[in-house]
Parts: sequence; C-alpha cells; structure tokens
Amino acid sequence: MKPIKLKNLLNEILQTYQVEAFITTDRKFNITDVLNQIRALRKVTIVSNISPEDLQQKPNVESTIVKIKFVTRGNPKSDVASFKKDIMTSDMDANDLKIKGVLSIHFREDTLKRLSNIE
Repeated sequence: MKPIKLKNLLNEILQTYQVEAFITTDRKFNITDVLNQIRALRKVTIVSNISPEDLQQKPNVESTIVKIKFVTRGNPKSDVASFKKDIMTSDMDANDLKIKGVLSIHFREDTLKRLSNIE
C-alpha cells in the first residue's frame, strides 16, 4: 500500500484561488492601510496592487485594482461574496469588519481561478 503524502493531503483539503477586484477608496485613507486591512480578512493570504500607472483617478476618490489570493475548503465564489460583505458591511453590530475608507469593491468573477497545487 502506497503511503499518503502530506502535500497530497493538503492539496485536497486546502485550495488556493485568486481573483481580481476594482476598489474605490476615499483619499483621506491611505491605500496601503486599506490593503493591509483586506489582508487581515479570514482566508485571504496575499493582496497585491496591480493598478496600471495610467488608471484614471478622480480628485477625492482613489481607484485601485488588486489581485487577492485566498485559501478555501469550500466554494470560492461564496468566499468572494463573503469578502465583499466583510469589506462593505456598515452595521457594526452585525459585523465589525467594515474596512474604513472603502467606498466600493467590485470583484471580477471572470478572473477567479484556482492556482496550482502545493509543490
């Protein structure tokens, strides 16, 4: 009988995905601080700013494109919906994870993909 390798077991249990998102934030809030708060969300592992230099900006609103990597055991689309809820919830009694300064976030579901397995 062939022994079960730990990496094979982890690959079955943990699945790593990535998705891109378009975020608008109030310029009163530092975008680095906002992205750090997104990194603190449960299941999120990496948040990378991938905004092109020529991304059109408005005077009081900063637009940012990010790539978010996360680990899940379940449905990644449900996790993306949960991220949006956690970022945008304003009822502090229901959820204290509202990220201050975020005006909107739009996940590009066509960019949701599973990353390669653990090497």
